[in-house]
Amino acid sequence: MLVTAAIGIALPAPGRRAEAADGILIALAILVFCTGTSMTFAEMGAVRTAGRRLAVVLPAATIGLPVLAWLASHLASGAAARGGILSAGVAPAEVASVALTGLAGGDAVLAAGLLATSTAATVLLAGPILRLAGAHSSASQLSLLVTLALVVALPLAAGSALRSVDPYHGREQPLARVIGTLSLLVLLWLVASQIQVRASEAGIVLALVAYLAGAAGLGVVLARGTPPERRTAIVLTTGMRDFAVAAGIAASAFGAAAAAPLGIYGLLVLIFGSAAAYRAGRTGRREGVAGA
Repeated sequence: MLVTAAIGIALPAPGRRAEAADGILIALAILVFCTGTSMTFAEMGAVRTAGRRLAVVLPAATIGLPVLAWLASHLASGAAARGGILSAGVAPAEVASVALTGLAGGDAVLAAGLLATSTAATVLLAGPILRLAGAHSSASQLSLLVTLALVVALPLAAGSALRSVDPYHGREQPLARVIGTLSLLVLLWLVASQIQVRASEAGIVLALVAYLAGAAGLGVVLARGTPPERRTAIVLTTGMRDFAVAAGIAASAFGAAAAAPLGIYGLLVLIFGSAAAYRAGRTGRREGVAGA
């Protein structure tokens, strides 16, 4: 992950050309399709068994994350930078958080449910919340809905349909995992390519780190008392918000310059998520060995 990010920062031109052709959205769609291949429709429907936990996590994150982002934004200077950080607070759960939850041995079904419900909350509430924060125009709900449908809903449904029909009797799973991992690395490379390393970015980085730490802390609080697999899903989906969607929201609500900090946030959030998933996976394996 770190080598991939370093390549993107050191040689940004190819990544920026790929992003100009919607590379981030394409990589996200591939990643979420691979995630979908790990779950049948019946398994996804089982998320209703976690309805009580969803009813607690979703409103707490919907209210708490914008507040944390607003507080963190005061560590950065400039209206555009603050607008970008605020946009991260209203973004839905990161698509990659579902894949990372699965890789860590967590409850991917709960993670998918949190992704879907947080996406709906973003479509309905992002515009009104940002208008309260001073957005000069409301984010286009129709445009956002179309993007999320194409990048999240349809690929997830297609992957789950493949898994539910199971024409290859599970033989596609190793390939899906490899492609999913590669798409995650491509995503990180594309995001890192958008970063411009300047001394003036220090305040923005500090603000984004503070927001990420606050969001992860909120996830830990909301996950208290849950089994390890659900705890992983809640922490990752709460702590990781979709930087690509946040960038689109920022550009619409605060202007194109506001989208710039989301490249830095994307890099931070993917590194955080990968590290958290790795730690959770190791903990789960140790507990499994101890139980055996």
